Amino acid sequence: MRVVICGCGQVGIKVAESLSRGTGPSGRPGHQVTVIDRDVDTFRKLEDGTGCTFVVGDATDQDVLRKAEADQADVFMALTGEDNTNLFAAQVAKELLKVKKVIVRLADPVRANAFAEMGLTTVCGTDLTADLIGKKLVGK
Repeated sequence: MRVVICGCGQVGIKVAESLSRGTGPSGRPGHQVTVIDRDVDTFRKLEDGTGCTFVVGDATDQDVLRKAEADQADVFMALTGEDNTNLFAAQVAKELLKVKKVIVRLADPVRANAFAEMGLTTVCGTDLTADLIGKKLVGK
């Protein structure tokens, strides 16, 4: 599977490493992963041997997304720590580049619900954390 990840912070790194080492649909190890980030130094945080491709730039810029071949991706993930950047990049990927599966990381639960209704797959860290804490509190 061809995956483009926007954001090479802790979440982006973890997802990129996991996907690049997982088993792809062809049975070969790993998926084809491209990571986009504004800061070239962030790429050094990825473990050696991931096989990820790197593109330096702003993932809200169509030219950067095309350079990362997001228009050919099976999945686009906006995983920066900035809701606005994630939402804008995700909308460009979905609406302009016609990526079928777009996943957006958000902190704001209200925005997460609104954008889920617009067809984006949202992951809200605030909701997930609150749910996990609640489960720990009751011992489940």
